[in-house]
Amino acid sequence: MRLPALPAGWLMQGTAIHVAADAWEQSGRTMPIGDAQEVFRTTWREEMEKADQTAFERSRWLVGGRKKVQNDLVDRYDSGQEQIATYIEYNLADTTLAPYVMPDGSIASEIGFEVEFRGVNVRGYIDVLMQDTTTGEVLVRDIKSGTKVPAVPFQLIVYRLAVLQVLGLDVTWGQFFMTRDGKPTMPIDLTTLDEAWIETWFKRQVQIEEQGLFLPDPGENCRTCGVKPHCPALK
Repeated sequence: MRLPALPAGWLMQGTAIHVAADAWEQSGRTMPIGDAQEVFRTTWREEMEKADQTAFERSRWLVGGRKKVQNDLVDRYDSGQEQIATYIEYNLADTTLAPYVMPDGSIASEIGFEVEFRGVNVRGYIDVLMQDTTTGEVLVRDIKSGTKVPAVPFQLIVYRLAVLQVLGLDVTWGQFFMTRDGKPTMPIDLTTLDEAWIETWFKRQVQIEEQGLFLPDPGENCRTCGVKPHCPALK
């Protein structure tokens, strides 16, 4: 059973950015910036309503830094709209990459997938598949609204394997689009982890969950942990 987690402004911001970016991509990149920002605002309000329905008062919600909750929410609401505008402006100016068009003619944005790794069903969504306008080479792109680029591109590597299974495309490169920076990272080689290791990782994660082997690891990360109200180490 999934434990109820503390709401966080950065989660609402991330969800709203993804929904707005997908709406713009699905429009064939014709949606005006103002309309995409309205998608962000609508999604933000929906996420706020969901968060307010939890058992946690707003004073307990997680925040970035040492801000008050309300100040954090206002800042993220405003900056999220700015990031959507920057995302659109960057992509319209970039003529080297364009969204990949799926076999059915749809834009390859928010592509749902379900694949199997050593008996473990893995479901997810790929934010965008991009294609080099000169060479035709395809790469996977994940949109990140946080500040840190993942040290290991595990998520992109899983997406690579999913694309291979679902579409039969052997993708070598991927990138994170960092909305706070207003641009993507340099292309990342996604062939650095062995597929067998990925399969083993998923298998072990299932075993850990089935056996309930969740050990507290108190430290700096507790500040941003959504389930810390349930942690025996912090009671």
